[in-house]
Amino acid sequence: MDKISDKLSLKLMKKALELKHLTHAVKVSLPVDCHAHFEIAGIRDNQLIILTDSPVWQTRLRLYSQTILEALHQHTGIKLNRVKLRLTPEKRIVKEKPAVFRHLSQQNAELIAQTANCISDPDLQAALLHLSQKTRTSAEND
Repeated sequence: MDKISDKLSLKLMKKALELKHLTHAVKVSLPVDCHAHFEIAGIRDNQLIILTDSPVWQTRLRLYSQTILEALHQHTGIKLNRVKLRLTPEKRIVKEKPAVFRHLSQQNAELIAQTANCISDPDLQAALLHLSQKTRTSAEND
């Protein structure tokens, strides 16, 4: 008597090999720079489901839809109607940029103050004068 886990493992292995074969067929039809930005999720309702890691690559791969379908037919014999591209946000890794602290030099503060004295708009003049007081020494005291 066969174990369920053996049947399940066999089914998963078959699915993994199928996806690997589909991925290879698609990759040979695309430029190398596209390869790291998509994964084949499978076939459903006569559509090839492709997962992409950003909207930019989703758009770019959409341009290759017909090429992908033709390559898939040529390499696997599978004829599909369309490519469906899905964005996978969990694949996107957004690197957090470190905070950048900018300091106003004394020379630039003086130039901003001089400019403020030439401005007729009172609100803009006040804002520029306030900004001119944010030099490195006063910023360190805050």
